[in-house]
Amino acid sequence: MHGRVTRRLWVGAALGALGALGGIGTPTPAVAQAAPSTGASTAVVRWPVKRMPHLDLWLHALALVSDDTASAVPLFRRGYRDSLTVEKNRRNVASALDGNRVMLQRGLQKAGGYLDAQFLPFAFADWEEMRASAERFLLLNGDLRRLGARDEVQKVAPFASVFPAPADREWLRLFLTSVQDEQVRFFDAEYREQVRARRDVETAVDSLWQQVYRAKFERYLNNSSQRMGDFVLSVPLGGEGRTGAGRLQRTVVAVPFPAHAADAREALYVFAHEVTGSLVGPIVADNVTPAQQRSGVGARLVTTAQVWAGALLLERIAPELLDGYRRYYRTQVGAAATATFDDTFPVSADIRTAILRQIDLILGGI
Repeated sequence: MHGRVTRRLWVGAALGALGALGGIGTPTPAVAQAAPSTGASTAVVRWPVKRMPHLDLWLHALALVSDDTASAVPLFRRGYRDSLTVEKNRRNVASALDGNRVMLQRGLQKAGGYLDAQFLPFAFADWEEMRASAERFLLLNGDLRRLGARDEVQKVAPFASVFPAPADREWLRLFLTSVQDEQVRFFDAEYREQVRARRDVETAVDSLWQQVYRAKFERYLNNSSQRMGDFVLSVPLGGEGRTGAGRLQRTVVAVPFPAHAADAREALYVFAHEVTGSLVGPIVADNVTPAQQRSGVGARLVTTAQVWAGALLLERIAPELLDGYRRYYRTQVGAAATATFDDTFPVSADIRTAILRQIDLILGGI
């Protein structure tokens, strides 16, 4: 799994690094956007539940061309690619994404998966803006010194950090064309149907979050520099979730969009898993040897410890969710019904203690 410590920082770091190119500086932080007014005054919704269709389009395309085996916890919903392949065959639909799948898969394997590409949509308002920015980047052929306005830098720099070499840009060019064709031929209609079928689910998640659990998470979020954010429901995502820096300096936490209203708490489980992400990497690094880091043991342990971090946070702020959280993550990795949470996600007592200590420090405001 890609190191979670850097996940929210990669866009900002890319922009800062570009300061040396032609006098381009780091953009001034934007002011958080207010929610639409429902009366005479406008209130800021600090953590609204929402959807990002362009995020789902991008992740959907990645799911169809990649092998979801890099992490113990799946990034994509279990069976997502197989179920969509069956549906496309049933409708007799084939897009450029299907035709170019083998070539795109080979490029992913050579490049190590372009892991940071998963977070690119967080920087954009919609697919049109994202596609236009990617096309602008490709026209520049990697030479960002030709950019002038600061807003151009903001929109192009994320692609530059993920696709720096000519071969990377050729892969992006093919992927972008394939995604656009997939959107027109299949995704848009399928996504609308999935959202219609989940209207009651979205209402259930929003009700649980806004009326009950946002208040329980609030102290942790405020004290961990996550005061403003978006709680995003994503159809393709599985229990690994995704967290990144959004357009308006807001944390974006993307979690699975449950299929049924009765499963609305699953979104909360993955939210807990995600908002503790920045704690785990440094703790694991302190508890493994350099040889273990080089061999990949450290990265695998980060994934496992991350599941524990979510559980330990819930133990402190919402213990009524803990049993469900443990069952959910055992199911995510296909554990046997008789397997315990501890056996499924083995982590040393030292690491668990260190994570809990950090959570307590954050909750205590230190």
